[in-house]
Amino acid sequence: MGECLREGVPGSSRAMVALFAGDRIQDSWKDLEYCVRTGAPAFRKRGIGNIFDDPLRTPEDEANFDAAMADITRLTATAVAAAYDFTGLQKLIDVGGGNGTLLIGILKAYPAVRGVVFDQPAAAERATIQIRHNGLTDRCSAIGGDFFKEVPPGGDAYLLKHVIHDWDDAQSVGILKNCRRVMGSHGKLLIIEGVYPPRIDQSVDSRRAAANDVNMLVMTGGRQRSESEFRALYESAGFRLARIVPTSTGFAVIEGLPL
Repeated sequence: MGECLREGVPGSSRAMVALFAGDRIQDSWKDLEYCVRTGAPAFRKRGIGNIFDDPLRTPEDEANFDAAMADITRLTATAVAAAYDFTGLQKLIDVGGGNGTLLIGILKAYPAVRGVVFDQPAAAERATIQIRHNGLTDRCSAIGGDFFKEVPPGGDAYLLKHVIHDWDDAQSVGILKNCRRVMGSHGKLLIIEGVYPPRIDQSVDSRRAAANDVNMLVMTGGRQRSESEFRALYESAGFRLARIVPTSTGFAVIEGLPL
């Protein structure tokens, strides 16, 4: 069983364990009462406006976060490519795409699709390395920027995996509006996240959804969302929720089309 905690082992969970059982998340949960009473994440108690601006967030934290997200995303990419048909798309822009793991997986499964990873400049640099390592420089690039200000134009589909659940509704609508602003009338919005069940019971899926939801409150000020909440979010940003495509991972591709 210890193999799963080793670095460089296929299927390793080392980075995920270090992230979710690490000091930053565990210490933040000490302020759960503050979060529940105020609706604000734990870092606000220290006067910080954005978790990504936290001065206590070290380069080692950033690297481990990237590694943990890549481990999760590597499995997600295979499931998403199998569940959702990307045939016919010419250019896919992965907004908040981290080191590019998801987009790289999709491009390998769909050789006719080109792509762009868009994230903060440091993440875009790491994505550039991964794109080169995977031999995809002829079909993929990485761009640094701020999705609260703008996203790259020219995509016929905009992909956001585990981005929107980091933010409250107003911030999320702002990100989605930026996608809508540069998207043509036939574009697609593809959010990959878990869909919160309409009713919570004692099942494993319900417990997992509730735990994730509270963790997002504590750590980021975001939330998990139900189908009706996604629908309202989309409409506020100029989209209609067209369909929800489940995958084998428990995450879904939530497809939006421009209004």
